[in-house]
Amino acid sequence: MKKTCLAIFVLLQIISIPIFAARLYGVITNASGEPLPFASITIKNINLSTAANQEGKYFIDLAPGNYFLFCRYVGYEKKEIQINIGNEPQELNIILATQKIELKEVVIKADAEDPAYEIIRNAIRKRKSYLSDQQAYTCEVYSKGVMQLRDFPKSFMGKPVDFEDGDTSKKKMLYLAETVSKLSVGGKEKTKIEVLSTRVSGRQDGFGFAAAEFISFYENMIDLGEALNPRGFVSPIADNALSMYRYKYEGTYFEDRKQIHSIRVMPRRKFEPCFSGTIQIVDDAWCIHSLKLNLTKQSQMAFADTLRIEQLYQQQGKDFWVIQNQVIYPAIKFFGFDAYGSFSNVYSHFNAAPVFDKKFFDRVFIRYENGSNKKSFAYWDNIRPLSLSEEERLDYVKKDSLEQKRKDPHYLDSVDRVRNKVKWADILLLGKSISQER
Repeated sequence: MKKTCLAIFVLLQIISIPIFAARLYGVITNASGEPLPFASITIKNINLSTAANQEGKYFIDLAPGNYFLFCRYVGYEKKEIQINIGNEPQELNIILATQKIELKEVVIKADAEDPAYEIIRNAIRKRKSYLSDQQAYTCEVYSKGVMQLRDFPKSFMGKPVDFEDGDTSKKKMLYLAETVSKLSVGGKEKTKIEVLSTRVSGRQDGFGFAAAEFISFYENMIDLGEALNPRGFVSPIADNALSMYRYKYEGTYFEDRKQIHSIRVMPRRKFEPCFSGTIQIVDDAWCIHSLKLNLTKQSQMAFADTLRIEQLYQQQGKDFWVIQNQVIYPAIKFFGFDAYGSFSNVYSHFNAAPVFDKKFFDRVFIRYENGSNKKSFAYWDNIRPLSLSEEERLDYVKKDSLEQKRKDPHYLDSVDRVRNKVKWADILLLGKSISQER
C-alpha cells in the first residue's frame, strides 16, 4: 500500500509540471554584478518556488499567463516583479539591492543595555511555541551536495594520490549528488524521510545523501553530528543564550509591511560552542526571518575548519513561518588536502496539518523507493529546482563515462596492478575516522 501511495505521489509531481510551459531563466546578481548563490524565487499565489545555483543562475517552468515573482536573498532587499509568460523561453536577469538597514533613534548610554537584548529575550520567550509549530508537517525537499578540492598533496602516507580521472589539476569535484525526498515529521523523535529519487556523479546506481531535515535554531542545542561536536552548539536564542552570547543591534528594515530586526551575535568567551554572525527577527511575531551564522575551530568544532549556515524563512498563513531554503558551507584542511563545499536544501509543498496512519512512523527513519537511483537524465532535468552549473554538468558526463569504462574487464585487470594508490574515497574515510577519534 505504501509503495502504491508513493508511486502515485511521484506521478503527481511529474504531471504537475505544466504541459504547455515556457522556461523563465536568468541570473541573480547584486549591483556589482556578483552572483548571489542559492537566492530564492517564489511565484506568488501558486506556491511554486525555486532557487539559483552556485553561479546565481535559475530557471522555472510556467504555463502562459501573468505572474508576480519575488526574489529574496539573505542581506538583500526583496524584489517583486510582474511577468508575462508566453510560449517561448524568456530571460529575466534580476539585480538585488543590499538591504538598507536603518538604525532607530535610540540613544544608548554607556551603562545602558543594547536594544538587541530585549529583541532576543522576546525571541527566547517564543522559542518553544515555534518549536512546537515544527512538530508536525510534511514537505518535499530537493537536496544537492557538492564537495570540491582546491589543493592536495602528491602523496599521502607513502602512496601517490590518484583520483583515476586523468586530470592533473589541483581543483577537482570530489562529490556531487542530488536527492528528492518527502520529509514527514509527526512530533519529537517522529521523523521519516522517503527518498523518491537520488543521483550520484560517477555512480549510476549510487545513493546520494538525504539530509532533508533542516537545522532548527529553535532547539536549545544545535546537533550537527558527532564528527563536528558530540555535544552540539548553543543556539543564539536558546534558553541560556544570554549567558553565552553578546548581541549588537544593527538596525531594522521592512519587508511586506513587517518590521525585521537585524542582530549581530557574538560568543561571550573564546572556545565556547557558539555561533557568530547575524540573525534577523520579525518584530512582534519574534520568529526567525533569516540567518547567516558561522562556526570555526574556536567554536569547539572538530574536523572542519569553518562552517557557515544560511537560512531563509517565508510566511505561510497568518502565524506559520516555514523554512524556504538552507545552505551549509563547510571548509576542511588536513594533511595538505584543502576541500570546500555546499549542501543546499530547497523546501516546498508544505502541509502544516498532516494526518498520519498510526503505523506510519516505525523503526525505519529513511527509506529509498525502489528505482529511486535509476531515474533518467530527462527526469532530473524536469524535476530539479536548481539548475546545474557548467562544472557540475561536465562532472556528471565525465564521471558517468569513466564508470562505464571501469566496468570493462580489461580495465579492472589493470586496476588490480596499481592497488597501492590512494583514492579520494580513502581520504574521506580517513578524515571521518580522524574526527571520530577527536
